[in-house]
Amino acid sequence: MAKETVTVDFAKLASQHAEFLKENPWMIPVGLTVQMVPLALLIYGHVKTNIYKKKLQIEREKTKQLTLQLQNGHPYNHGHHRHHSKHNGNYHEFNPAAPRQL
Repeated sequence: MAKETVTVDFAKLASQHAEFLKENPWMIPVGLTVQMVPLALLIYGHVKTNIYKKKLQIEREKTKQLTLQLQNGHPYNHGHHRHHSKHNGNYHEFNPAAPRQL
């Protein structure tokens, strides 16, 4: 079997496209919108993903720091830290909040 070669006259194709756009000028903004919407969604998703990755990294680091402080017996994170201000002549107990998960 012999292979067929396909030839395309790009000049003729370009002139057909130009003629089509001259007849239908409203297609230009529609065509641009169709191409820009997926690009905008891609960029938005990429930015949001980076933001959430950074937040997750920060929360993981906070959790690591709290774990290390509790393992080393750090005096400020035993869960019963006294504030230096007095309330009715007695110290009031302070229980730090647990780290939040995203």
